[in-house]
Amino acid sequence: MKSPLTILKLALLLLLLVGLAIGFIFFRIWQKNPRPTLTESSWKQNEILLGHEAQLELTLSAPWHREIVQSSPLTFPSFLVPIREKATVKKGSLSLTGRRTWQLQVPFVATDTKSLEGLTASFPIKSTKRISPNSLTLPLPPLTILSPENIPETPHNPEDFLSEKEPEPEAETSTEEEETEKRSWLWALFILLFLPLLYFILKRSGVIKTTPPWERALVKLDQLDPTSQPVLFYSKLTDILRQYTSDRYSIRARSKTSTEFIQTLQNHQNIQTDQLAELTSFAQLADAVKFADFIPEQGEAPKALELIRTFVKTTTPETAPSDV
Repeated sequence: MKSPLTILKLALLLLLLVGLAIGFIFFRIWQKNPRPTLTESSWKQNEILLGHEAQLELTLSAPWHREIVQSSPLTFPSFLVPIREKATVKKGSLSLTGRRTWQLQVPFVATDTKSLEGLTASFPIKSTKRISPNSLTLPLPPLTILSPENIPETPHNPEDFLSEKEPEPEAETSTEEEETEKRSWLWALFILLFLPLLYFILKRSGVIKTTPPWERALVKLDQLDPTSQPVLFYSKLTDILRQYTSDRYSIRARSKTSTEFIQTLQNHQNIQTDQLAELTSFAQLADAVKFADFIPEQGEAPKALELIRTFVKTTTPETAPSDV
């Protein structure tokens, strides 16, 4: 059974890999700098009377770094005039694929009964520092415009909505989806930072207990077979010794050569001189077996195993805590 610390390390590693994968996806999206694409387009009403409103509803999918500046179109059919003050744009949630949804609602006033087949309207896109289009041209869905039997005395006047001036960008309002997204990211960050702190507190308080290094080393030593192949036996025995000294004395022993390993132990005040001499002889023997094809005598393997077991036992604290 894996210890809680090992599980936490694996969880953090998994989070790191997921974060790197998402970061790479977002970088590739930024690098390719694609245009926003039309996901859905429809009129709220399939047919209207001449002089009445028809609301166009658009759903766009845009890269995370591209924004829809405003909902009012830059270009449109001459007989279909947008009501700019009623147009809205909603910033949707950001997906893990690096794209965000945008929802536009634009009411238009029909001033003629012409067909919309093949006609388009263009919408502004926020400019970036890279060379890219600053507008998006979209086809208009079919809409039936009917002539009323009696023209009303005060129909919508499209002249009120026509302007040669460039429309000012509309102020973006925080939508419910955006607030939910922010809260989700904040919760994820909080959990990521809180888990290590919680584990440290529980460990210090004794709620979470880990196996002491001397107990782990003795269990591994009991599992070794001195009659196995010398190279395999001495490699495993050396690894157990290095792991134990690393955990017991908080020193970097696993990545060192035998010479560096012994020098590190010589500088440690809690290791006795006679123990150090025996470990030096063992390290030299183990290197000869592993790297020089030296074949030790038949009784050397059990003696080496007992030497390491004795070293672990003599360096175990008298009152060994259950958690270190």
